[in-house]
Amino acid sequence: MEDRTRRASYVALWIFALAFGWMEAATVVYLRATSPSVPGPFAGVQFPFVLISERLLAAEVVREAATMVVLGAVAWLAGRRRADRVGAFLFAFGVWDLAYYLVLRLISGWPNSLTDPDILFLIPWPWVGPVWAPMLVAAIFVAAGSYLYWSPDQGRRYSASDVALLTISAAAIVASFLVDWSAATAGELPQDFRPGLYWIALVLGTGWFVHIERRRALR
Repeated sequence: MEDRTRRASYVALWIFALAFGWMEAATVVYLRATSPSVPGPFAGVQFPFVLISERLLAAEVVREAATMVVLGAVAWLAGRRRADRVGAFLFAFGVWDLAYYLVLRLISGWPNSLTDPDILFLIPWPWVGPVWAPMLVAAIFVAAGSYLYWSPDQGRRYSASDVALLTISAAAIVASFLVDWSAATAGELPQDFRPGLYWIALVLGTGWFVHIERRRALR
């Protein structure tokens, strides 16, 4: 891909992800507006699944899955090789997620702080964590995705152990968000989050990614 075309695609990814983040935030605001009576412990918190009917909840789960499909499809079209397609996905995901929180703050005044608890995702169970946690992951995705997108022809080779370690790290981060999912479904304000597990997995996964790329560069 020529540099000019890649620059244009990169700008297009920015525009798409920012617009998609606005749409995501607007959807949450609309869902909250459909039920003005919010359960006591959830007052002021963006938990759409406690505010909507079971039928709409099912539609919301499908919408979340469709969101991942859209991000994947755009990333596929934005790249030509595996590295830049993965990079485009990580980059678009990160910008989309950061834009989501920034737009929520802009149009609804929430979150009040980065420590506010949030339900991040509903598949297969509610993911629960403070706002800063997904935002930090998203920022790392933006950086790593940009790097991969701009260096697709570097002949990188990820061994089975590399893939396994990165996968385990990602799974551990997800596990740190799933600790208190049952409280959310029971109508209680989730409070439990495993910051220790989160930080170990985040540092391990990010560090190993940097190690893999440095190993390639030193060949």
